[in-house]
Amino acid sequence: MKKISLILIIVFIGQISWAQQSKTITLNDCYQNAFENYPNFKQTDLNNSIYELNIKNTKTNYYPTLNLNGQISWQSDVTKINIPAAAGFTAPEISKDWYKINLDVQQIIYDGGVTSGQKQLETTEREISNQEVQIELYQLKGKVNHLFFNIVFLKKNIEVLDILTQNLNASIADAESAFDNGMVLKSEVDKIKVEMIQVEQQIVEKESEIKSIIGALNELTKLNIQSADDLETPELTIENYSFINNRPEYLMLVKHQEKITAAKNLTSSKRLPKFLAFGQAGYGRPGYDMLNNNFKDYYMIGARLNWNIWDWNKVKNEKQILDIQNEIIDTKKQSFNQSLRADLFERIENISKYDKLLETDETILDLQSSIVKTALSQFNNGTITSTTYLIELNKLSKAKLNLEAHKLQLIFAKYQYITAIGNL
Repeated sequence: MKKISLILIIVFIGQISWAQQSKTITLNDCYQNAFENYPNFKQTDLNNSIYELNIKNTKTNYYPTLNLNGQISWQSDVTKINIPAAAGFTAPEISKDWYKINLDVQQIIYDGGVTSGQKQLETTEREISNQEVQIELYQLKGKVNHLFFNIVFLKKNIEVLDILTQNLNASIADAESAFDNGMVLKSEVDKIKVEMIQVEQQIVEKESEIKSIIGALNELTKLNIQSADDLETPELTIENYSFINNRPEYLMLVKHQEKITAAKNLTSSKRLPKFLAFGQAGYGRPGYDMLNNNFKDYYMIGARLNWNIWDWNKVKNEKQILDIQNEIIDTKKQSFNQSLRADLFERIENISKYDKLLETDETILDLQSSIVKTALSQFNNGTITSTTYLIELNKLSKAKLNLEAHKLQLIFAKYQYITAIGNL
């Protein structure tokens, strides 16, 4: 009983292992792994780290500043009080060598919104840097799309060619039988064999292409794809074709406009009044009492107002420059939208084209299959040559290839559409 249980456990584990190994790989799997293995993908985390450090530095604007200042000096003259000796008063004599050490403290009370403006600007800078990574990932998606669909397309081609080889093998057997019965010449049989070899050569070529493309896809995704059978043919349904531009390049332009807005707000804050508190504590000779020639400690506290009431229109000009830059970006956005709309019209028409082609592919395939059956019967009876038969057989193969190609081209066209508009 224990042996049976052990065997069942081993079989169960084996089935789990086989199921894991035979798991098909989807297009989304390729996207995700390509992103994770893309070196610049880590740049987003680095950008966020830089942003956090910059914000910490910006927040220190609200912290008090402490400066320790020391000074030793000798001067050619000092303040003197000239009082006649008869007055009975001796004026103090100030030394020409001075010594000071001060601790200066300053605390911002209100900075006119400079700090919050700097934070907003830092935020937009980080978003722009991260958006640059998104543009690279978008381009990476395009590479993955082409590699993935090329593999699937070549796989379908091989499947059709495999069916063709089966038909040719059957045709060779029928032709050899007809030759044995004296109904066809040996050359007619050889023509079919030559066609068979040429189809096998095509299969070898396409298998080699698949291997090279899988190598490229594995380099991007690190998924260790072994064959085209590992890939799952994707399906996609587009509910509507309304125009919403989500392309990362377009969103980058939006981020730049947000940066301009942040810079404009920061520029405006330059004209606002700033209030701060300050204090000074020190020790030296002389202190605040210039007539006391002894070393003394001293201190002072107070408040200060800074307000640039006239800057010769500098801030106004800076804001006008930013407004012009914003208008330039608006024109770029309009140009981008115009170009994208023209591109999408073409892509939508491609989708419609493949839809229509698929409607007739099945009809062509059925009719050509019937023609090939008739041609095979005629060839076996000696009423047509092998060349005529092979022409019809190749037409059938082409009809099958067209059907499979149009199916994949339709799916690919849909993926190209949603990729072009930025919804993938």
